[in-house]
Amino acid sequence: MADALTYLPDRIEEATRTALSLVIAAGLALMAVTWIFAPAIASFFHSPDATFVIRGFAVCLPFDASAQVPIGRLTRALSFRRRAVTDSLPSIFGGLVTIAVVTAGYPLAGLVAGQIASAVANAAIAFLLGPRCLPGWDPVLARQLLKYGGYLTAADLINLGLLNVDYIIVGHVLGPVALGLYSLAYRICYMPYLAISVVANGAVFPYYCRLPSREAIGRASESTISLINAVVIPWFAGLALFAGHIVILGSKWAPAAGAVRFLAIYGFFLSLILSVLQVLKAVGRANLVFVGRGLHLITLTAVLIGTAQGGITVVALDQALVAAGIAVVICLWAVRYASVRLRALCRSVGLPLLGVAGMIPVVFLTGLIPGLNTIPSLISLLVPGLLAIVVFAGILLAVMPGPIRDGWGALRGHEPLRGAESAA
Repeated sequence: MADALTYLPDRIEEATRTALSLVIAAGLALMAVTWIFAPAIASFFHSPDATFVIRGFAVCLPFDASAQVPIGRLTRALSFRRRAVTDSLPSIFGGLVTIAVVTAGYPLAGLVAGQIASAVANAAIAFLLGPRCLPGWDPVLARQLLKYGGYLTAADLINLGLLNVDYIIVGHVLGPVALGLYSLAYRICYMPYLAISVVANGAVFPYYCRLPSREAIGRASESTISLINAVVIPWFAGLALFAGHIVILGSKWAPAAGAVRFLAIYGFFLSLILSVLQVLKAVGRANLVFVGRGLHLITLTAVLIGTAQGGITVVALDQALVAAGIAVVICLWAVRYASVRLRALCRSVGLPLLGVAGMIPVVFLTGLIPGLNTIPSLISLLVPGLLAIVVFAGILLAVMPGPIRDGWGALRGHEPLRGAESAA
């Protein structure tokens, strides 16, 4: 619903009231279903005492659901300062409640009370900082919201499976030790994606929706995708180059080094996929977001089932290869349906790779320095790592200053870029 409100071009006030009715109804329905089936869920996991916790969490659903409407309106208005408050303050408040109740001697009650307090605060703060609205109903707008938002809901559900199918297969085929090694490698490589790509793309989607045409969105996306790639690529390259330093966390993690190298490549392609999907969403092709996620899940599941017995490094390689193939398909969709130039997409990847080519000899040469060529340590990681980042930044500023400048303007919510204006 939040993305649908961002995408709709007009009648936003009426759409907001209709969306609020839809999410409240959905939240109440989910709460009722979860409440009813809580004993069965707890029994399935052999934890009958968890019924209380599950039902407590169920109470949060209507509050968190309703908060998405004013949060979506804040996103549409590019009001990210207020979004920062809605994203952070409820969690802080809920954490304080949890600590207070737990220290009073009620650990489970504290867990539940903290979650409920966070959900209530989430709704209260969102409605306080966002536009004032009450539930309403317009059947035409409801159909529009559900048509667009329905594909994204289905895509998110598929993405949930996509982010867990590897854990399920690795745990079943290779056992808990291999799963622990793989899980750490995955989390390390997933951090740049979450911290950079997810945050940046959350900002550019409402920006795209403010542009006047599909062609303008396509041209603007070329700069934003270039900037996002320029920021994430050195981190993923660093993870691949310094994968062996995972032993800093303990020698027992050494077998995960190979998985880190390939999952770093996977992380980049995952970032590229997300960036291009924002463009497809902005031009109204939410159905392609759903198809792309579904194709990714089906392909990855089939490949993992056939090869997972080869170990976690093979699983990581599978992730990288499948994500690369899906990225190619989705980029071609963007060229066809969103007026993105294929040459510009290739440049957005190729130019940052020139920076990576500069990082490699820096890492190699610093590794020859006495004291840095011994057992991996924080010093042998930080010194060549920082030098490599400096070299990468220098190369990028020399070869792609325009896309970096224009992309940064888009992320800050500035009005249409020069390229977008000329295209429009």
